[in-house]
Amino acid sequence: MRLPLDGVRILTLAHLYPGPFATMMLADLGADVIIVEGPSSPDRTRRFTGHFEALNRNKRAVAIDLKDPAGREDFLRLVSTADVVLEGFRPGVMERLGLAPLELKKRNERLICVSLSGYGQTGPMAQHAAHDISLQAAAGMLNIPVGQEERVGLPPFVMADLAAANAAALAITTALLQRERTGHAAVVDVSMLDSVVAWMTPALVPEWNGTKPARLPPTDPGYGVFATRDGKQLTLSISGEDHLWKGLCEVLGLNELALMKEEARIEARNSVQPRLRDAIARHDAKWLEHHFETYKLPFGPVRSLKQVPEDPQVAARQLVREFRKPNGEVTRYVRQPLVFDGSFTGVRCPAPALGEHNDELLARQASSS
Repeated sequence: MRLPLDGVRILTLAHLYPGPFATMMLADLGADVIIVEGPSSPDRTRRFTGHFEALNRNKRAVAIDLKDPAGREDFLRLVSTADVVLEGFRPGVMERLGLAPLELKKRNERLICVSLSGYGQTGPMAQHAAHDISLQAAAGMLNIPVGQEERVGLPPFVMADLAAANAAALAITTALLQRERTGHAAVVDVSMLDSVVAWMTPALVPEWNGTKPARLPPTDPGYGVFATRDGKQLTLSISGEDHLWKGLCEVLGLNELALMKEEARIEARNSVQPRLRDAIARHDAKWLEHHFETYKLPFGPVRSLKQVPEDPQVAARQLVREFRKPNGEVTRYVRQPLVFDGSFTGVRCPAPALGEHNDELLARQASSS
């Protein structure tokens, strides 16, 4: 089956996390993604082999010195064949390299140019350096009381990077559709701060307008992680559904709590949830899973990272994809969460070595120029 983005070529100079994650999604969907790195300044995440491998499968790589006239010309020859250039430098760097959108479009007027930066191309912070934690904090995600900084764990996931990666992938596919419909090849500005502020919409809009927000995370006593008698854990995710709470109480013999409504449960959470935990801890996970399923309660197992591939639903959805290298070594990856016409995306090649495709791409371009 032809993949949805077959025939689309993307040159990416956006390294670290958001750029590689965005182009990973597009490469998995069929785009020819070419990583452009400096011979002496590769993507700094190459030192974390697992991270780099995870985000750069299905891509090719060239090593080009953009400050060298010959290297710049090599890059421009690639530009003439590309649909998209994605770059992740601070604003102004591409201009100083002589590779601003106006210059690139002289070689390819149909080229879509996408800039991915911490704060965007405009505004007082445009030149400011930033990594994920600073952007999460600016977006209102880290509401830590003064004096409690050392007691509160830092967020385990780079939410600003992931938000920007998804925004960049959406920007590229949208710009490709716009070009197809109108002929216009856009210059797109993607900001990590903008992206994570947008993800905070459900919290920010009610706060600004004095309206009632959803409780996130929910404070219903039936929402959380619970230990079972046999040393396992289950999640419950009852969030205001009184009929589900009633069913849970029936399963666990907490009949005196069964008719409590959401607000009453939340108000009495400190006394109600310990009773719920005690009731769950009297039973093994298998017993609980059987009865929770019978009552159609929202629950699930708690998996370690190593256990995720063993989850029956993960296996049925073929979320784990394997690639066998010529030496027989097998590397496992996570597939795209998109299914087109019932077909799952796969892994066509592992992450490339630095400059692995120089001969293949740059020699071919030179011979055809």
